[in-house]
Amino acid sequence: MSGETAARALRMRFDQIRRTELERLRKKLVGLSPAQRAEVEAITAQVVQAIAAAPASALAQRNDPPLEQAVVDLFGVVA
Repeated sequence: MSGETAARALRMRFDQIRRTELERLRKKLVGLSPAQRAEVEAITAQVVQAIAAAPASALAQRNDPPLEQAVVDLFGVVA
């Protein structure tokens, strides 16, 4: 797996976790208007992007198979 592929997979994995958690919390969000729900979606997506930015950038800029394997092992990333 290349660094760029690992970076993309990491961002996708984090976003999958975000979507799963929003679905799990759906009952708590039921009172929100569609606009508020969209705002929650946007905010959580921005948080995921911020968290993933540094590791994804490091992965994309390096050709480091041990680092890429560590990401796969730590985060359950599948390319």
